[in-house]
Amino acid sequence: MTEALLEPTEWVAHVCVFSGLAHLDRAFDYLVPDQMSADAHPGVRVRVKLAGRLLDGIVLAVDHDRQAGVTLRPLQRVVSAEVVVTADQLAMARAVAARWAGTLEEVLRWAVPTRHAATEKAEPRPWPVPRPADIPGALEALDDGSQYLHLIARGGRPRAFWRVAPVAGPADRDRLGDWRLGVIQVVSAALESGRQGLCCVPTVAQAENLAASLGEAFGAGTVAVLHADQSTADRWRNYLAVVRGQASIVVGTRSAVLAPMTHLGVIVVWDEGSNLHDDPRAPYPNARDVAALRAQTDQCALLLAGYSCSPRVAGWLDSGWLAGIQTPRGRLRALCAPVRAPGDSDIAIQRDPLATRVRLPDLVMKTISQGLLQGPVLVCVPRPGDLIRPCCADCREPIGCPVCNGPVKGRRLAGGQTELECSWCGRRIDGWSCAHCGGTVVRSGVVGASTTAVELGRSFPSVPVIDSSADHIRAEVGDEPTLVVATPRAEPRAVSGYAAAILLDAGQALARPGLDAVCQVLDHWFQVASLVRSGDEDGQLVVVAPPQDRAVQAMIRNDPVGWAQVEMAERAEAQFPPAAFAALVDGSTEAVEAAAERLATRLSEAGLAEGQVSLLGPVASEGGQPTGPGSGLSQSAQSRLVIRAAASLSAQLVPMLRTLRSDHSLRGEGGPLRVRINPVGQL
Repeated sequence: MTEALLEPTEWVAHVCVFSGLAHLDRAFDYLVPDQMSADAHPGVRVRVKLAGRLLDGIVLAVDHDRQAGVTLRPLQRVVSAEVVVTADQLAMARAVAARWAGTLEEVLRWAVPTRHAATEKAEPRPWPVPRPADIPGALEALDDGSQYLHLIARGGRPRAFWRVAPVAGPADRDRLGDWRLGVIQVVSAALESGRQGLCCVPTVAQAENLAASLGEAFGAGTVAVLHADQSTADRWRNYLAVVRGQASIVVGTRSAVLAPMTHLGVIVVWDEGSNLHDDPRAPYPNARDVAALRAQTDQCALLLAGYSCSPRVAGWLDSGWLAGIQTPRGRLRALCAPVRAPGDSDIAIQRDPLATRVRLPDLVMKTISQGLLQGPVLVCVPRPGDLIRPCCADCREPIGCPVCNGPVKGRRLAGGQTELECSWCGRRIDGWSCAHCGGTVVRSGVVGASTTAVELGRSFPSVPVIDSSADHIRAEVGDEPTLVVATPRAEPRAVSGYAAAILLDAGQALARPGLDAVCQVLDHWFQVASLVRSGDEDGQLVVVAPPQDRAVQAMIRNDPVGWAQVEMAERAEAQFPPAAFAALVDGSTEAVEAAAERLATRLSEAGLAEGQVSLLGPVASEGGQPTGPGSGLSQSAQSRLVIRAAASLSAQLVPMLRTLRSDHSLRGEGGPLRVRINPVGQL
């Protein structure tokens, strides 16, 4: 008996193995060899064998618990004694996996960057301690914003949505349109309370710009930046500074929302309605929603901000879960540039009867002419390029490849010649003539940025024209009169703001299919409005779209929150997300049909009536790139199943959907199976 008590007990490591298989989403037990016991701690990387394969893994726990009568394999190697996943981060990863029907492995792959061994072994550079900064303006200039900052500085955890005023230029003396200043103030308040700040933005450019602004305010080298465009060494160096507790300020794109911060004071998500916050990899989380979940889990403050407002945030505002911070209506009306739409009144129709029919109505040309007298003018078009969807200039018949019938792309050459090429088979089409009317002149079915720049250049020959789109994006323009034609997210910043901006083909953008299409269009429109000078400086904005459209009226009234609240109410009535629960199950026809049968059985076993949960499908869906004769490509049959239910049933439905993935993986059924929870951008 005494000898048994004195016998050394073997250590057991519980490991999350990166197998890539949903049915293996559990901890696997491995013996810790004596020579590895000093390094095998929770949160370190290891190499293990599973089913004959050597795989990576993360140690979740180390203890003496093991199943009786089971022979355990030893760990193959401790990759590094460096802890790369903290206990709090692990708990948050489990919560994300549970919310989005994912696996722990998928979330950890999303949260933890690729390791860089040389950086890890190198001596870490000194990390300066940031000091709170007191800069007036922005949030401090608003009563609700000042109160919000005061609560954070006292150690509170308020949650708010800040609707930033869309304005640029020196007339904005309180910098109410400077969202970066507002973020600096929020992070400073968190530092004042002895806590940390985490900032998540949609694009790499915004992450770099915000990091530079924070560095100026709190000192060089105080900000850890995390985004996918960094080198492996730089990203791993910054991640290690966070996990080691050196960095108190983190800025990054969507995956940075799970940065391993232990004393988190506030999470800031800029442009919360942008679809760039949706991760394209399983389990397809949204950074804004993960931030909201983490604010509750880590008990920290939350600030969602943007020039526009998403229906999700509108729902949180209506429920009182979020407080609203906005510039007072009278002050906002005096500050921002006025917005007009062609044909927005009877008088406007009398002056220009074709205002709602032509692409460049009289209001657009007058606004451009007046704006060029005072500075640069921005013209936004939805698409880049010259010949988009080429068609016959005589009969408007779209041009197809004569070999594979695929779509054709084209570009104009010097001397008025046109070059056509198939997008599928890559064949060059020489000597084209229309099969319907015999015409040989090619025109663009959709007018792109390049064509628009050429047309406007002819109308304003004395003004330089800049095409900022595709692979030739400009970052900034000066204050001299310039005509800038740009596509979404390629608009250069004007030093003192644009004198005027035109949203061309805006009606076409509103007609795009998709549940979230109008929300994304509005988000872009208000981003453009934020580049225009104040109305006090004669700034102007024209939206070429039907003036009676609700989204256009939201622009004219400068009221995205009101639009989002009405949109949320309509979605609740129609049982659309995010007001209701929805999920998409995509994959091969065989896999989706099997998943639909299993889900119907589980719903019946759970006592959920047919009226409580709607199963729409399976129906055939596009399974990748279409094919044509001679293309050499094959197309697999794809199907989609849509699940809809009341939001209150999500806690029951998400585990069922996770089980569908496990069953599919366990049985090795043909083709992939993808499950997405509340994928608003995909409906």
